[in-house]
Amino acid sequence: MTPDLLTVILAGALLVMAVITPMMSPLFRRLHSTGSPTPAAPLPKVTVLLVSNGDHVALDEHLPVYLTQDYAPGYEVVVVTEKADVETENVLKRYSHDEKLYHTFVPESSRYMSKSKLAITLGVKAAKNEWVILTDPRCKPSGNHWIEAMAKLMTDESNMVLGYVNLAEEAKPYYRFERLHTALYLLRTAQSHRAYRTNCMHVSFRKSEFMRRNGFLEYLKYSIGEYDFLVNKFSEPGSTVVATDPDTWLQENPLSQKSWQNKQVYFHEVGKHLDGGLGVRLTRIIDQWALHLNNLLIVGCIVFAACTSRWILLGAALLALVLTFILRTLNGKKAFREFDVKVPAWKTFFYETGMARHAFLTRMRYEYADKDDFISHKV
Repeated sequence: MTPDLLTVILAGALLVMAVITPMMSPLFRRLHSTGSPTPAAPLPKVTVLLVSNGDHVALDEHLPVYLTQDYAPGYEVVVVTEKADVETENVLKRYSHDEKLYHTFVPESSRYMSKSKLAITLGVKAAKNEWVILTDPRCKPSGNHWIEAMAKLMTDESNMVLGYVNLAEEAKPYYRFERLHTALYLLRTAQSHRAYRTNCMHVSFRKSEFMRRNGFLEYLKYSIGEYDFLVNKFSEPGSTVVATDPDTWLQENPLSQKSWQNKQVYFHEVGKHLDGGLGVRLTRIIDQWALHLNNLLIVGCIVFAACTSRWILLGAALLALVLTFILRTLNGKKAFREFDVKVPAWKTFFYETGMARHAFLTRMRYEYADKDDFISHKV
């Protein structure tokens, strides 16, 4: 059977789209590896800043890992809690013998402002060292050389280091997938242009610059987004480093469905107050359009070919579907292996296709949310 011109054109378009569109994904694009460089200057002393979120169980579980880091230049761990958090105070008392540990409190009288941003500010003020590594007690280092791996990136030319945080294996596979998928967009932007925001609670910065530029002063009324505001305000092109060495990674405790959904919804509000980001948003939109146009073309050609008995076109459409699935699976397999994300690679195609639905549902949740929940009220 000799194919007609329409069949040839559609079959060619199908195969070209099937090969090209999988390349339009953050799982295909690679980060520039920073590895574990050997610094020319002595490594700095650092301060690890943990802002307690009331999860005293996580703090009790992970604090020993922070206090037993193998780091010769020296470091301190500053924990900031709310004054009335008795359980967290009891945890800190058990480790009070360690000279590296210092803790302070957010005053009970602190109202009408974000307590999390105030806690970070108090912790930075209490820090004795220039470099501060900010994270959350729900996160734990990958090993006892975590600080050393981070400190190697704290050079005279850098003012901020962005780290990656995996979700624990107990977390839902889609949550782990989404964490990496979004992080790759943001980290690649930080490497190639100017950092826009972060979806990982793992940011290192200079105390002097934070204090000189008044920290979170203009954002204190927002009860959310402290890591996003920090990166967006203090990141500078050429001086923001992305930590790609696995020794620099953290692992975050599993998120509940409500916590994960809230994180997605909160960004719709935070994003309104961040500078830049057009490039990230545009890239994500183009990637999603390419993905769904390819899928629609395949489905449309399958139906059209079956109705018009164009069996060559039907075969080309099925081949394009198989190619799309295989190439996106290979993208996922490589990225998951590189970042130690425990997600079955064969789910990549379905997860990427389903992201548009999740984005729509998140947008609807935001539209119907009480906008007062995003501010500290009465400001």
